[in-house]
Amino acid sequence: MTFIFDRETALIAQGDGQFTIEASDIYRNPTGMAFGGWVAAVAGRAVTMHPECRGPLVAQQIVYMTGVGPGEVTLSVKLLRAGSSTQFWRVELSQNGSLTNAADIVTSTRRPTDIDYQVEMPTTKSPEESIALPSVNPMAPEWVTRYDQRIAKGMPFAVNDSPEAIVWIREADGRPVDRISLLSILDTPMPRTFFVTEQFRPGSTVSMATYIYASEEDLAAAGIDFMLLRVTGATVRNSATDGRVEIWSQSGILLATSSQIGFFR
Repeated sequence: MTFIFDRETALIAQGDGQFTIEASDIYRNPTGMAFGGWVAAVAGRAVTMHPECRGPLVAQQIVYMTGVGPGEVTLSVKLLRAGSSTQFWRVELSQNGSLTNAADIVTSTRRPTDIDYQVEMPTTKSPEESIALPSVNPMAPEWVTRYDQRIAKGMPFAVNDSPEAIVWIREADGRPVDRISLLSILDTPMPRTFFVTEQFRPGSTVSMATYIYASEEDLAAAGIDFMLLRVTGATVRNSATDGRVEIWSQSGILLATSSQIGFFR
């Protein structure tokens, strides 16, 4: 079975670290520009497809210089430095000869240690007790329907006590989670502006950093189950807002975290 996410992030290798892809019609925002999670995912996939890639993806920092519109996207991958277990990569995305995004990516093979600490998973409602986002919403972009989301805390377009939100999330078509899909899922939270005002305040992400802690065994165990995603924000002022995300498997393993800054009007 070919899952929608895999089909829409499938790259064509052109040789010498070059890849191409048609910008997805599904993972697109109402502005006509590509969903930032899709952009992050194809950048990560380009590294994993590079013939010199030796380890799993563990970190990505990507900047969004301009929107990715319809049409062909070119990805250029360069290995900046490699050690015995860690590699450092640069991926540049462009359209029509102009740079749209740049991502610094780390791949690394790590070993288990005798230290085992992580931040505690929040106690909250179960997925069944939480509020399901509607599968069809004319106000939302189509890519939102590709995820089964249940709101456990924080209502959008309302004045909440804080911009914190807790959501259960999984791929709607049953695709198991992996490192590439985590890059996309971690950009699914709504802007924090939606949680401090009833007004619609459009904005866009400028920079996002993602860190993956899960082992391959952790990801395999998470599988197709709901994952718990908590989003917090430190500031929504001066036309800027941040977002800090933690995501756990149902068994309580912290899979990854991310942080981003965006500008709003």
